[in-house]
Amino acid sequence: MKILILNLPGPVFKAGTRWPSKISYRKDQIRYYPYPWFMGYATSLLKKNGLDVIFKDAIAMEWGNQETFSYIKKLSPRYLVCETTAISLDQDISFLNKLDKRIIKINVGQFATANSWECIKAGFDYSVVGEYEFSLLGFFKSQGEMLPVNFVSKNKKKWHYYPLIENLDSLPYPERDDTPVEYFNEPSCYGRNIVMVSSRGCRFNCSYCTVNSFYGKRGIRTRSAENVVDEMEYLKNKYAFDEIYFDDDNITAKLGHLESICKEIIKRKLKISWVCMGDALIPLETVDSLAKASCSMYKFGVEHFDEEVLKAIPKPLSFEKVSELVKRCKKNGMRTHLAFMVGLPKSSYKKDLEMVKKVISINPTAVQFAIAMPYPGTRFYQESKKNKWLIKDGVDVYASGKSVVSYPNYSSKKITEMFRLAWKLWRRHIIFSQPKSSWFYFSGNIKREGLIKTLQRSLAYCLNIVKRS
Repeated sequence: MKILILNLPGPVFKAGTRWPSKISYRKDQIRYYPYPWFMGYATSLLKKNGLDVIFKDAIAMEWGNQETFSYIKKLSPRYLVCETTAISLDQDISFLNKLDKRIIKINVGQFATANSWECIKAGFDYSVVGEYEFSLLGFFKSQGEMLPVNFVSKNKKKWHYYPLIENLDSLPYPERDDTPVEYFNEPSCYGRNIVMVSSRGCRFNCSYCTVNSFYGKRGIRTRSAENVVDEMEYLKNKYAFDEIYFDDDNITAKLGHLESICKEIIKRKLKISWVCMGDALIPLETVDSLAKASCSMYKFGVEHFDEEVLKAIPKPLSFEKVSELVKRCKKNGMRTHLAFMVGLPKSSYKKDLEMVKKVISINPTAVQFAIAMPYPGTRFYQESKKNKWLIKDGVDVYASGKSVVSYPNYSSKKITEMFRLAWKLWRRHIIFSQPKSSWFYFSGNIKREGLIKTLQRSLAYCLNIVKRS
């Protein structure tokens, strides 16, 4: 009974990202291929229990449809576990329908959770709701005879969330060799990087976020500091990399957890550069602990600076708090990466432009601008349908690369224009006013791709900036 866990090919980020989006293969952009750690954990857990399973990431390996077809035909799996998205459903179903009809197709992930029955109607044999490692194990150990409570099929429409994994230490380290680690890359890290996860869940309940709907609740759980640092040492001894990226939903969801990891790293005198994803409510004293424990960058979501917008999300932040946090990180020699959204409820063109200007004024190392998307399963999606903000409902609308909401005072067209302007202003800023950020990306990419490819990519990037200015 062969099992293939596959991140399906195609021009859309699927497993590994919480925000499905189109993949850009432009020569002026840094390669970004997130590590799908849920799939990695599921693979290692099944292997640990004696099952014949292999994990392949067709996106990270840049496999096209034909190359992926050939691999599947040669492997001849009985089961195929994959993840589709609101953006890629039609393309994924088209791909899967061309496979051997005897292969049983199991859909997992955020879209499967929010649209389980729709996935069955689209052609999947099973759709799995929420966290899925142990429910997959139960299903395969029964050879498909027992359907866990979070499985949906043509004959089983009712479902419940599977009990969340309370003891994360019980999971083996995720599979990292079936698809070699060098294929994955997190651009906010320096050079070659490798992904870890030390916790699951978030203390916030933001209306646009898919995390809580995926778990069924906030679902905050943490690994022990000893277990986390054991894995850091294991990775250091086995793989060549420059930084570890902690891709937690929010590593500061339980503040004591982050502090305990820092203490354990310092106790062992472990010298490994690492980056983590947290939030802006972290105490400034904890930033000092991060620096002492060799954390090189603190990454966190802000979304906006306008009080009315933040209240609508809701997210209890302020410009002053974020500014202080960025300054404290700089004082400790740490980089910062801040994430923002344009087109959120209660926003406007003027408010979003003011937000962008404030971002530039505090000089973080890196930023990420995104268009606010009402993904199915989120409160933002429900609000958008109720208030008739969605310009069009359905899977295909998310593939446009444009805003899919339109407010009475802020049209979809203007939101999309603001998104492009935000990136234009930021790119101009780091080219002409903040060369340290440019050097960070340039030198880090040399580590990954070498000098020649980096020079080619940098030249294309600069020419694109000049062209758009």
